[in-house]
Amino acid sequence: MPRRALAALIAAVGAWAPAWAAPTHYTVDPTHTSVYFGASHFDRTMVRGRFNKLDGRVIYDPATGAGSIDFTIDTESVDTGNGSLDGVLRSPQFFDSQNIPVARFQGNRFVMEGGKLVAVEGQFSLLGVTQPLRLEVDRFSCGRVVLFGIGRNVCGGDFHATMQRSAFGMTRFLPDVSDTVTLQISVEATPAP
Repeated sequence: MPRRALAALIAAVGAWAPAWAAPTHYTVDPTHTSVYFGASHFDRTMVRGRFNKLDGRVIYDPATGAGSIDFTIDTESVDTGNGSLDGVLRSPQFFDSQNIPVARFQGNRFVMEGGKLVAVEGQFSLLGVTQPLRLEVDRFSCGRVVLFGIGRNVCGGDFHATMQRSAFGMTRFLPDVSDTVTLQISVEATPAP
């Protein structure tokens, strides 16, 4: 191959490489995303609930495994299936939703092992307090999906974590309602427009 043609080919590949390897910005699809929580009640049963309103952004670079998550939860939307309990959880005894309506997770480190995402590390803010939180990955993948003949790119996965609610100043009904809270999070996101 003549040198001039080879140089042109290298230049063309070099021009494409940054766009091909660039991280993709995703917007969380709230209809396919959920946050569930659970806490032990008198060490006999688990009180479980979810949040019905959330929003989020994900940045992910599959070439390097680097990424970040910015995820917000509307605590007013807490839903246990028990209206009386939901009112207590929205009150200043727990989420104080009227004064501090949002909980937020900002994950700034994707932990990769063997080419797979195994955890997301970041900061969780609740009741005006910010603490480190690590989400363990149950599964995660990105790719094209086709539903009803419509194709789109999707990243998604299931994550779990445990946290101590007292670390955020949420101490009401301890120890009858456990300090340890489990989180189960399912996220599906599509490229941002």
